[in-house]
Amino acid sequence: MGSQTKRKRSQVTFEDVLNNIDLHKVNLYKEYWNNVAPKTDGEIFQRWLFAYTSIHTTWESNVRAYNHIKNFETWIDDKDKLSHLLLIGRAGCHNQRTNYIWDFKTKFWSNPDRFKKTNKENWFKFRNRLSLELWGIGLAKTSFALELCYPETCKAVCLDVHMLRLLGMNEQGYKKDNKKDILEYEKGERMWHYRASKMSAPNYIARCIYWDVKQGHKNSRYWSSCLENQLHFDF
Repeated sequence: MGSQTKRKRSQVTFEDVLNNIDLHKVNLYKEYWNNVAPKTDGEIFQRWLFAYTSIHTTWESNVRAYNHIKNFETWIDDKDKLSHLLLIGRAGCHNQRTNYIWDFKTKFWSNPDRFKKTNKENWFKFRNRLSLELWGIGLAKTSFALELCYPETCKAVCLDVHMLRLLGMNEQGYKKDNKKDILEYEKGERMWHYRASKMSAPNYIARCIYWDVKQGHKNSRYWSSCLENQLHFDF
C-alpha cells in the first residue's frame, strides 16, 4: 500500500495541481510563508543553514540535520562541534558540509548586508554573485536560501532535480561558473514563472504548493515547522 501511494504521489502533474488550486489556498500559503520569513540576521543565517543541509539529501534528512545545527550559538566558534552535529544529523557528506557551512558562516557574519537584497542588483545577479562567492552551494540551493528569506518577492527559483524534470531540463544541473549554463538556468526560471502565474502565485509559493501536493500534504508544515521559531499557525 505504501509503495502504491508513493507512486500515485509521484505521478501528480502540474496540471493536476493547477486544476485543484484556488486563490484562497494561494493566500493561505502566502500568509504562512510571510510569517515564517526571517526578521533578524540570525534568522537569515538559519535559512541559509537549512539550504546547506538540503544539498544532496532527502527532505527528511534535511530537516533532521538542520534541527541539529539551527541553534548556531552552540557551535559558531567550534568547527569540530559543527562537524559532530552534522555527523549525528545524518544528512551525508558531513565533512564536506562542515567545510561549506564554516566558509559560509565566516563570510556571512563578516558582512550580513551582502546577503540582503537591495535595488543595486536584480534577483538573478544577486543570486549569481552569492553562489560564486560561496563554497559548495550552486545556483539551485542559493536560490532556495533566497526563497526562504523572501518567499513572496524572490524571483530566483530553486530548480532542483524535481523541478528540472518537470520543466524538461538537464537533470544533472547547471554550473554556476559557466555562462551558458547560467543562461539556460535563467531560461528555466522564466518557464517556472509562467507556470506560477497560471496559479496566480509568486514563484516560491507556487513551488511549495506543487511540491506539497506531490508529497501528499495539504501544507508545508510537515517539513517547514522547524523554521517557525515558536510561532503559532492555524494553517
